[in-house]
Amino acid sequence: MTSLPHAWRSLGRRSAFGAAIVLGLGGGAHAQTAAAPKAATTPAVPPAPTGDLPLPAPAPTVAASALNTARVTASVYGFVELDLMHDSTQSFGEAITNNTMARPASYAGDNPRTQFTARDSRVGVRLAAPDYGVIKTSALVEADFFGNQAPGATEDATYSAAAVRLRQAFVKFQTPAFDVVAGHTHDLFGWGGAGFYPNTVAFLGVPGEVYHRDPQLRLTKTLASRDVSVEIALAAVRPAQRDGEIPDGQGGLRLAFNRWLGANAQGAGLPVAAPASLGVSGIYRHFTVPAFTAAAANPNKANAWGAAANLFLPVIPARGDDLGNTLSATAEATMGTGIANLYTGLTGGVLFPALPNPMMILPVPTYNPDIDEGLATYDAAGKLHTVNWRALVVGLQYRAPFAKGCRLSASVVGSQIQSNNVDKLTPTQGLPYVFSKAQYADGNVFFAPTPESQVGASVQLERQTFGDGVYGVNVRGELAVYYFF
Repeated sequence: MTSLPHAWRSLGRRSAFGAAIVLGLGGGAHAQTAAAPKAATTPAVPPAPTGDLPLPAPAPTVAASALNTARVTASVYGFVELDLMHDSTQSFGEAITNNTMARPASYAGDNPRTQFTARDSRVGVRLAAPDYGVIKTSALVEADFFGNQAPGATEDATYSAAAVRLRQAFVKFQTPAFDVVAGHTHDLFGWGGAGFYPNTVAFLGVPGEVYHRDPQLRLTKTLASRDVSVEIALAAVRPAQRDGEIPDGQGGLRLAFNRWLGANAQGAGLPVAAPASLGVSGIYRHFTVPAFTAAAANPNKANAWGAAANLFLPVIPARGDDLGNTLSATAEATMGTGIANLYTGLTGGVLFPALPNPMMILPVPTYNPDIDEGLATYDAAGKLHTVNWRALVVGLQYRAPFAKGCRLSASVVGSQIQSNNVDKLTPTQGLPYVFSKAQYADGNVFFAPTPESQVGASVQLERQTFGDGVYGVNVRGELAVYYFF
């Protein structure tokens, strides 16, 4: 969901989820099968990394014919999704994210909108090669249909001829010393893809939630016992500003209590038994922004940072793979400055000011900031500032006490995100167009008519407070249908 990513949805139901959650990555599969040549020795496919929708447990996979000579195994996974949404305002596209709402007493703020979309449907391929000594090698490529449309694309083209988008593409090396991930996948900051996302019909990330993917090089060390697993990870990540020169640095520590299991459904996915987990993470980034002049010169530099804490807590634990009558909680607390892009679609409406033009020169001089909006800006005195944000997201999910808890369930999510300097960095005339606080809540009911499918209904409410004190409200009703393969 603005990346309209719908949320993280994990993969296998039992051991596959436990192994994947240790990786802290995204993906998922229910493998397709084919006949293997008798001469080929087919290696086992390692557990899939976690992803945005829990899918049925993978079936056995064999080498694809084009890859037989290398004895590489391939499996296809994904889901088909249809979402029907009605909003009380015209503020949002398919996803309710962190973008600025339409103000009340405006045309868009006072009129409703209805959307049907299948663009969150997803397909991916997992690849695994035979072990090479002590090294295990695997890869994943995943796409959905939220790609950028051509400028000026019609509504018909947007919804009926959706563009493909690369969600993930990475290679993974597993060794006895440490694991290496190289490619495009969920950020380590906020432990994306590691089991902390809330259970909701709404597209992830919900307002205030860290939900982001980036090209990166990550090193991970996992220490595991029967009772506790400890994961330590460091990552060099694509810099938020390429001309800032220095890659983002991310690090994290995650604890999993392996015998304390609860029902965990990520996004609108099917539930799996997952261990109680606690994660902390941080990010450092560096900006180099041209001076506030018409001609780029004398850049100003700024450092940015963020801190996050994530929790998955089984309140009423699961009994093995019996998920009936279980209650679980998720929570995420984040704070930082210059990290707006890690929250889906967030800028707060913050822009760079217009250059002064006292001599009324034509054409009017313009400023090229060379950095994405919402991360930093100049104040009235020409001093560079990064934009501060802090957020809290909490969720509860309950599984009914029959059919092992997979047939009927309910969840609620609440969040708040706010900034203490958006108002200070915005000129008075711009205050009606920025927001300093957003509050969000939703309630969801899920029913799984078959093991591979699910239907979800949701009511979602968001309230934003604009810089001039006026607030706007949007109410959404949503119905979604999913089929996992």
